[in-house]
Amino acid sequence: MKSLEDLHNSLPYRKSNDDNFGNVLGKMLQVYGLSDKMREFQIRNYWEQQMGPMIAEHTQSVFVKRRKLFVRMRSAPLRQELLYGKAKLLELLNRHLGEEYLKDVVILA
Repeated sequence: MKSLEDLHNSLPYRKSNDDNFGNVLGKMLQVYGLSDKMREFQIRNYWEQQMGPMIAEHTQSVFVKRRKLFVRMRSAPLRQELLYGKAKLLELLNRHLGEEYLKDVVILA
């Protein structure tokens, strides 16, 4: 009598080179040109969750264009403060993404 695992492995649709779901999803996003949009979505969520309520409240918009993050702030003093920490912010965001995706952070007023 075959075990359940033997039976599962003998099924015709099962191939030895099967990718895991994450790899397949990543490939699909690339094929359909959605990988950049997915990264932008991840960046926006990270910004809202990790920057704290005060910064999130004074953030007017967050968007990515040509691998640069643009953040428009409502508060000039807060904008200035973020400019001082721009390099650290870039490092944190790229670490969150798991790759050196962003090349620069531009803080707008």
